Amino acid sequence: MVFPSLVSAQIGGTSVYQLLNLPPSARSAALGGWMPSIRDNDPALVYHNPALANQTMNDQLSMNYSSYLAGIKYGYLAYSHDLGKWGTPVIGMQYINYGSFIEANEYGDILGNFTAAEYSLNLSYSYALDSLISIGATVRPIYSVLERYTSWGIASDFGIHYRSASNQFAFTLVARNFGSQLTTYATPDREKLAFEILTGINYKLKHAPFRLHFTARNLQQFNLRPATFVLADDASFVQKSGHNLTLALDHMVAGVEFLPGDLIAIRVGYNFLRRTELRMTDYGGATGFSFGAGVNLGKIVIDYALANYHVSGLTHSISLRANLASRGNKIPSPAIH
Repeated sequence: MVFPSLVSAQIGGTSVYQLLNLPPSARSAALGGWMPSIRDNDPALVYHNPALANQTMNDQLSMNYSSYLAGIKYGYLAYSHDLGKWGTPVIGMQYINYGSFIEANEYGDILGNFTAAEYSLNLSYSYALDSLISIGATVRPIYSVLERYTSWGIASDFGIHYRSASNQFAFTLVARNFGSQLTTYATPDREKLAFEILTGINYKLKHAPFRLHFTARNLQQFNLRPATFVLADDASFVQKSGHNLTLALDHMVAGVEFLPGDLIAIRVGYNFLRRTELRMTDYGGATGFSFGAGVNLGKIVIDYALANYHVSGLTHSISLRANLASRGNKIPSPAIH
């Protein structure tokens, strides 16, 4: 009380509208929650990088449902229609339902129940500068209702994406969640959004059925740890190097897809920051790891993911992607596109 200071435990508590950082599909959830560099035919991928929208997404519909922690449910719906030389727009709708809560006064008298939920409308557009480089932008109105308190906000994303001619390698750079609260919940002070700069690469091995994904998040801030995570002034060079390596790894999300053919895909991901923030002191278990699989049934693709956020909490996601085009038979395999 005499010497106040700001101490943070997780960066998730420093900004509003945290639904903006949820995985938009089971495939993304299985690969650590982030895969902003893969150029594929799934319109849900555009949620984390608008530059990913492309002609292979023409008339593709993606639907995702996730059972989150503590009874929380969220989902994402996206549709894309290619406009040829004019680019590729994608429209998406996201929601999160925090469930029903008991309402009581300061004396403990039960008054009833209330709910909490958040929604966002995602309007994305991508334009191909040439056959290898594309740029994109997203405008995202947000509505949040927590009991009787409501808030409106607006966010935007900007991305650039490069892929090799063989589609074996891709690189991207994205600035996410520019914006502001338009109306606040109960006070005149506007809370900031979860702005971040991220980059990502993916590489398909030439002679093996594996695609590797690496994403570096929150590049605008190096130290994502609590203020108490500091070194002593007399720390050795080795200690300082290890400390800086730990801080650098907090930004990383890694994943690998096993693609033995056109029919199935098996995925494993690891989120360093998730494990850092949510593991128990003496036991980490599988915290930070995620797993998933997908099956291609022709005009329908089904994906499933299991993500471990905490030793006592797992999340389950299932996605369905459908080809609504009147012409064309199958959705291309991720091993090809």
